[in-house]
Amino acid sequence: MSAEVEIRRFFETYVQSRGGIITHQTNDTTTVAYPDGSTQDFTYNSNIAKEKNIPLLTSGSPFFQQILQKSIENGTLCQISLNNNDPFDPLIKSYFRDTQETCLNCQKTQTIHGLTICTKTAPCFHQINNGKITSIKISKKEPIRLFQFYYSVNFQNKLRTKNEETFIILLNEENDCTNNVFNLADVLENTLIHVEDFKSKIKPEIYDKLKAIADQKLNTLLRVKTALFDLPLCKEKQMRLRSFERRLRRERRERVISKKHDFDFQKWQSGYETLLQREEESYQTNITVKLQNLLVINTSKVKFEVTLDNKATIQSTVIIGIDNPEAICPLCRKTHTEGYATEDGLYVCEDCIRQSVESGKIYSKKAPLTRDETLGEYFERDKGFVCSVCGKRHSCLIEFKCSHDNTSVCIYHYDVCDVCNMTFSKLNLTYTDEFRRKLCPKHAKRSRNESEKL
Repeated sequence: MSAEVEIRRFFETYVQSRGGIITHQTNDTTTVAYPDGSTQDFTYNSNIAKEKNIPLLTSGSPFFQQILQKSIENGTLCQISLNNNDPFDPLIKSYFRDTQETCLNCQKTQTIHGLTICTKTAPCFHQINNGKITSIKISKKEPIRLFQFYYSVNFQNKLRTKNEETFIILLNEENDCTNNVFNLADVLENTLIHVEDFKSKIKPEIYDKLKAIADQKLNTLLRVKTALFDLPLCKEKQMRLRSFERRLRRERRERVISKKHDFDFQKWQSGYETLLQREEESYQTNITVKLQNLLVINTSKVKFEVTLDNKATIQSTVIIGIDNPEAICPLCRKTHTEGYATEDGLYVCEDCIRQSVESGKIYSKKAPLTRDETLGEYFERDKGFVCSVCGKRHSCLIEFKCSHDNTSVCIYHYDVCDVCNMTFSKLNLTYTDEFRRKLCPKHAKRSRNESEKL
């Protein structure tokens, strides 16, 4: 409900910035009149939007995204503040889930064969397995200011249609680029974060320094993007240059054959190289860059600790409204988005845990486990069995009992008698030359007796 209120306020401000007024408003539809005499109907209700075929104004809808884009182009968005409700625990719990959930209300989901899959680059939340959150402790909370630059970039080449893209670069106060960007639509979906207007000024020297760093980052991105833009054009470009070169050489040949004029080869060669270079330059991609807007975001950086019921802790940091907190595995020190509370009091990533096939419990690498090379799983050292042939310890899931002496053998050292089809250790099987058969002790003895009689 809070997100809808924020969207209504934002839209009213947008209408006022364009000189429009809301002339009619009901529970179903709203009508806006603009100074040029045009009017527009829209609704906040998805059912009404489908029924009356009018634009839907909700977070993530095409109409709302279009308004955001126009606002950015016209500089309507300038400086905002992101605040959260106290206490901070509900917001942290929205990032960490200790029960299995799917993104049912996420705008970026796809349902495939009845399964809801989130298509975001970063997951909506961190999944905790085998553990429950018992407490959350905030160790530090400090204000932070971020600067998000919006660039409009046009790529143009005569070999393909014009392409326009928006590049977004986010900088912090230390002039460092971040991998994340601020998305207003995602923040408005979170009822625990409030977006408010904020009034302050930026010193010219600070802006110039930020702009220079953003431009440098943009140039790096454009080099990569231009290479990708030109990649499918290389073959056609070379083909056209070869065709142009053949035409120039054909013209030279015709002039030499005609003998109407004295042919100056050096002059022709100089003109030939100039024309060829000019033709090659005509196939280069031209880039036009325009700074659309600068959005200043005032938010908070929070350092916190989550305690689980197995006494393990998750220490992380989050910038409100910008990114999701990351958990770091205490064993491999890598970040992960899904972890496991282990039996030995740790919280580790999926790569650093192995599930015991004997007890069903989950341990970390720190636990005294033995690895089964066949299954690739770990189990307790006092569990499993020792193969009577190879002498190695294996999981009981690949244990076979010899029908002759009841010894244990692994999957690599058992076989079946070709006569009775029972399982035996390879040490207790006889391999005959005749018909290449495998016989157990009983049938091997019977086969020898029959051979002696013959």
